[in-house]
Amino acid sequence: MIKNSFFLPVLIAIGAFLFSCSNDDGSSPPPTGAEGFYIVNEGGFGKGNTSVSFYDRTNANVSNDLFLTANGVTLGDQAQSIAVHDGQAYIVVQNSSKIEVVKTDDFSSVATIREGVESPRYFIGVSDTKGYVSDWGADGVSGSVRVIDLTTNTVSNTIQTKSQGANRMLLVGNEVFLANSGGFGRDNKITVIDINSDKVVRQISVTDNPDGIIQDTDGNLWVVCKGHTAFDRATFEVIEEESTPASIIKMNTAGTISLRLDYTEVGFSFSASNININAAGDRIYYLYGGTSGKIYSLSITDTSLPSSPFTSDLYYGLSVDPITDNIIGCEAPDFNSSGNIDIYNSAGVLQSTHSVGIGPNGCTYL
Repeated sequence: MIKNSFFLPVLIAIGAFLFSCSNDDGSSPPPTGAEGFYIVNEGGFGKGNTSVSFYDRTNANVSNDLFLTANGVTLGDQAQSIAVHDGQAYIVVQNSSKIEVVKTDDFSSVATIREGVESPRYFIGVSDTKGYVSDWGADGVSGSVRVIDLTTNTVSNTIQTKSQGANRMLLVGNEVFLANSGGFGRDNKITVIDINSDKVVRQISVTDNPDGIIQDTDGNLWVVCKGHTAFDRATFEVIEEESTPASIIKMNTAGTISLRLDYTEVGFSFSASNININAAGDRIYYLYGGTSGKIYSLSITDTSLPSSPFTSDLYYGLSVDPITDNIIGCEAPDFNSSGNIDIYNSAGVLQSTHSVGIGPNGCTYL
């Protein structure tokens, strides 16, 4: 969810649960050494009710409110993401303009990074001593990457990306590929950063508002682009002739595009996001259909868009478990009450449903 998203349509999440929620889900912390994944619960914008949950694979249950339970204080306002690097978790809390650093074994606080970040989105560790955080800037369009010194947990440098809406990142060798999603504006670039020099080495043009990027087993990169919606600010009606559709892009690391799959419809209800890939690196999953969309699946050998969704339910976030290959749909019925995660196997069969925090938007794995 982005700030000031007053013009977005009202979220609708239709859940067809085949299994009841686990009755052992709660706020107790996970056991030390548990294996599973974190769920980021974004919360309601401006309400300060963001949180992090944990799914334990061994016991197949969820622990909620990890940060509050471990530290005795609330996490803040609008957590966007969480990333794990060298035994620590980095929780990026966008509307609180901070990054909370915690230990993965007990979720106790290590540090809070505030100075030097304005509207942070995603963290990625690029070495033992350095991390990158994408940042939209105070105006929501001045894209940059903040360089984090992991030994002091401070911002040591800022890389100006010359693009808008710096978003998800992918580390490939000594380069980070940054998707510039437009923020409150519009962009169509993938920025490539050399992690040794912390400098932009090239930019790759794709289609409008790239949301995320992954790499397949053949070494190709896949980018999901949301498309651009032009609208009349007085009536909020979509100006179709000025809008562009969502698309899926396949290219090599040099930026040569070998496949471009465009949708045909335009508007807020027809964007694509949350691209993921399975453990084998040969099957892609993403959301299509607006702020909450259906899950779609695509083989890396396919040359056309899928004709039907992987599931018919609507999800706000999406992840693929790299250990089990289960697909996790994050359902946010609204931003005032608890959401759920639905866990599907790779055949699309619902395995379980678990209650989590408000506005779950994605998962990160241990």
